[in-house]
Order: sequence, then structure tokens, then C-alpha cells
Amino acid sequence: MSIVLLLLRLIHIVAGAFWAGAAVAYFFYFAPTAKGLGPAGPKFMQDLVGKHRYPLFMNVSSMLTILAGLALYWFSSSGVSAAWITSGPGLGFTLGSLAALAAFGIGFFGIRPRAARLGALGAAIAASGGQPTAEQGAELGRLDAAMHRFERWDVLLLVLSLALMATARYWNF
Repeated sequence: MSIVLLLLRLIHIVAGAFWAGAAVAYFFYFAPTAKGLGPAGPKFMQDLVGKHRYPLFMNVSSMLTILAGLALYWFSSSGVSAAWITSGPGLGFTLGSLAALAAFGIGFFGIRPRAARLGALGAAIAASGGQPTAEQGAELGRLDAAMHRFERWDVLLLVLSLALMATARYWNF
């Protein structure tokens, strides 16, 4: 294996593990903890997003995973060969890639804009005294419900992608 492929594989696996792991941790631990903290929950989320730059790490890790994965896919498939794609490993890596790309799309087009709106709404609420109006409260509820739906699909697709890619080399049919 060439040093380039080795580095691409290392980047792909480490960044992918961080991307999927952080999404799972957020869905099962961070978001429920923020809700459980009551009035302190928004401060926890503001620290996670602002101070600890969670969105930046998710964006960087997802992009590194995808870019390294595309290069690995190109090399492994000899330029996207139909014979490789329809082989057992090719099918596993193809399905895993599609699941990861769908998760990225959900994160970028579904979660990211709603998270930005939640942040802006939270800042407006804090600037006006800390208590949301009835309209702001309703919008918070709608955004939270939509985020949860998108996050559920995101986590499901990332775990599916991880499982498919981890086992693809053993698909012999």
C-alpha cells in the first residue's frame, strides 16, 4: 500500500470515527442533557457551539471523511469501475458511501440552518430579558422538533455507513 493511500485511509477512518462518534454522543447525551438542565440548558448548548466550536469540528471531520473517502473510492474502484462496484466489497463501500453522503446532506441542509436559527433566536431572547414570547416559544418548539427528526436520521445513516464500511471487505459474493 502506498504512503498516500495509507494517509488517506488514516484520515478517513479517524475523521469518520470522530464525525459518527460526535453525532451519536450529541444525540444520546448532549442534547438530552441540555433539555434536562432546564433553564441552564441553553447556556450549555451555547458553550458547546460557541466556546468549544462543536459545529466547526463536525464540519471539518465530515469534510475530511468525505474527501479522503472519495479518493479512496476512486483508487479502490480503479476509476469507478462497474465490476468493482457490483462486487461484494464494492457494494458495501458504495452503500456505506451513499449513507454517509446522505448524512452529510442532512447535516448541512437540515441541521445546520435550523441550528443557526436556534442560535439567533436564543440570542434575541437573551437580549430581550431571557424569557421567550409566546411566538418565540412556539418557534423554539418547532425548531427543536425538526432538529430532533434530522438528528435521528443523521445518526442512523452514520451508524449504518460505519457498519457497512467496516464489514465491506468481508462481503464475498
